[in-house]
Amino acid sequence: MKTRNFKKPKTIIVTGCAGFIGSNFVKVFKKEFPKTNIVGIDDLSTGKIENISNQIKFYKKSILNEKEMEKIFKEHKPEYIFHFAALPRVSYSIENPIKTSEINITGTIILLEKSKKYKIKRFILSSSSSIYGGAKKMPTSENNNQPNPKSPYALQKYVDEQFCKLFSDLFEMETIALRYFNVFGPGQYGKSAYTTVISGWLESIYFPKNKKGFIEGDGSQTRDFCFVENIVFANICAMKATGVFKGEIFNIGNNIRISLKEVKEKIEKYTNKKLELEKRPSRFGDVKHTHADIKKAMKYLKYKPLISFSDGLKKTIEWFEMRRK
Repeated sequence: MKTRNFKKPKTIIVTGCAGFIGSNFVKVFKKEFPKTNIVGIDDLSTGKIENISNQIKFYKKSILNEKEMEKIFKEHKPEYIFHFAALPRVSYSIENPIKTSEINITGTIILLEKSKKYKIKRFILSSSSSIYGGAKKMPTSENNNQPNPKSPYALQKYVDEQFCKLFSDLFEMETIALRYFNVFGPGQYGKSAYTTVISGWLESIYFPKNKKGFIEGDGSQTRDFCFVENIVFANICAMKATGVFKGEIFNIGNNIRISLKEVKEKIEKYTNKKLELEKRPSRFGDVKHTHADIKKAMKYLKYKPLISFSDGLKKTIEWFEMRRK
């Protein structure tokens, strides 16, 4: 593989900067690269205004607004694009396939087109393990499990990946797609678009008026839960990686599986509270197990999970306790 030197960027663009992952990314990135100008874009449809750092140049704009994207790219001439913006709720994508396809696909194409025009160094896409649709081989690797999207959202992310590859092939543009596995952490509200079972259960403990806790199935299903700071680290690794990447795809997870029963036990242990859950039948088509094979990301991006599941869960609980004060 060809290599290149990495230089600290003068300017980056972060889409979805007011969302769960995007806001966590800005916070960590600014500490590591204090001199880099961060340009944030978010239409606040799912993001929260209080998540926006006063250390960035913020635009309340939709990525579908091509004229505004042109202005922003022309003025700031970013070197890297971190594309977190999306309508990520699977159920919402099933109910609204047109609207979600516009934002999740057309929005990405607009950003790719501007990135090509203004010769960005690398475009880093937030993708999803939902593309696998229930992998047959565990741990799930990028090459041994064919995409099998089970929802419009999963299909939209797969199409995004293909457009990234196409732009790389046609225009010699560097693109990387990161397939996240079950992200959780501070900033993930129990009713948010990114809600996992963890944030839903903690919401039911700390804010019972907002959320009633429930479990689908018998709790034996397992997930590769990845703490949000590990996801942030993966994005920074994708920027700093010295290889040349033309539409490459990387799994980003914690590299371990934990059952929902075990998650419940840990939450009760760390909160010292009983987690009361309404029992519901398994969701139709729900994936029984997820487990990321992250060898490729470790090799080419130098990624590794920095924070364990237990430590990440403790940090998340601290955030929920702070919200209640």
